Amino acid sequence: MPPSDAMRPGYHNLRRREIIELVPTSAKRILDLGCGTGELGKALKDRQRCHVTGIELNKEAFKIAEKNLDLAFCDNVNRYDPAITNQKYDCIVFGDILEHLISPWVVLIKFRKVLTDGGVVVASIPNVGHPSVVAQLERGLFRYELAGILDITHLRFFTKTTTFQLFYKAGLKVVECAAFPSTDNPQQYLITAVKPQLKFEKPLCTVVILAFNGWRFTKKCIDSLKERTFAPYKVLVVDNGSTDMTVKALRQDHSIFHVESDCNQGFSRGFNLGLELIDTPYFVICNSDTVVTPGWLTTMLKHINIEKDLVVLGPRSNYVSGPQQVEGVTYNNDKTMCEYAASRSVDELNPISYFFRIVFFFVLFKSRVLSEVGYLDDNFTKSNFEDDDYCIRVSRKRLKAAYDNTVFIHHWGRATFKENKVNWESEMKTNKALFMSKWGLTEYGPGKALHITNV
Repeated sequence: MPPSDAMRPGYHNLRRREIIELVPTSAKRILDLGCGTGELGKALKDRQRCHVTGIELNKEAFKIAEKNLDLAFCDNVNRYDPAITNQKYDCIVFGDILEHLISPWVVLIKFRKVLTDGGVVVASIPNVGHPSVVAQLERGLFRYELAGILDITHLRFFTKTTTFQLFYKAGLKVVECAAFPSTDNPQQYLITAVKPQLKFEKPLCTVVILAFNGWRFTKKCIDSLKERTFAPYKVLVVDNGSTDMTVKALRQDHSIFHVESDCNQGFSRGFNLGLELIDTPYFVICNSDTVVTPGWLTTMLKHINIEKDLVVLGPRSNYVSGPQQVEGVTYNNDKTMCEYAASRSVDELNPISYFFRIVFFFVLFKSRVLSEVGYLDDNFTKSNFEDDDYCIRVSRKRLKAAYDNTVFIHHWGRATFKENKVNWESEMKTNKALFMSKWGLTEYGPGKALHITNV
């Protein structure tokens, strides 16, 4: 049985100065969910001219909140419908409440609808990835407590990365994330999120970019997508623990979504953080050192639908292994690159070429592949051979892969490895051994037959 509120003195009358500091002084209408006795709202009203509404389940706390706030409801946030008041809010506060909810994803979506276009969501979320919890798990323990990270009334548990995923699923863009009380003692994360300023209301495709430092390349990639993508799309960047200006820049760009990881998860695990969130009919796996050309998505969407079972479609490029490689390209700047790409976009007798292996530096998928084939195998470290592995899995499901002869994507090539001084050859050797072992291959490479023994 959960402990009674009487066992947790002061639980409902916390002022939470760290949360107050995140609430914009310009906010006129504020909604505080799980407001307790309304101390936080009262402090806001003392600081600025605003109207504060609170929702609180505990009856005793609610009676006090009625006196401290402009309006209060005694109700369960899990079932409360904010639309009944026909009111929009400039700031919605979730102070240590999301982890108590049955479905915080559903609740966030519900309350996002009553957030003004320029409004913010402020939240504090306990960090189950705290070193003290990790130390317990290493000893096979998970001890619930009366309060804190492992509060016995918590129904959901989040880390920094899964907190970003939570807000993405609700259609909210995280613009600030701070460890509290400090980076050395991250007991919880203080989040500020906004409605993103998306170019398309109903995107058909999610472009998932994996970034690890090298912001100059990532910026060029994102800028080219914004300028040269005409079919409905959205961008989701997964940051793999960057230490340069990447995270700061991603938080500042409200036209894209992003997810942050504190460590380098590698290619497969990093991309899987994004693939778990796919909610569009198509998605793209995109290296951060690529530059797209005008109309690429419109053309690739047309060609991937040539056949029902064609689920993987790559482009041609200047830097890629296998038949996708275009030899002897002569462009030397962005303008001539686009001109060269346009010259390839004319209708051909064979706009696509079927091939068993497509390189995942940039590739378009039908999203059904995730349910039929699954995610990338995250046993592969850092990078290399996860694409070969996935293409084999695609073919074994009797699905097809191809490359588009009319779409050209520029690839700088191994930029992330070079920027981070990672030994590409070592990663290649390690992952090839894992790949060969997994599939029981005796030979693999150009001109070699595949001998898959572990059917």
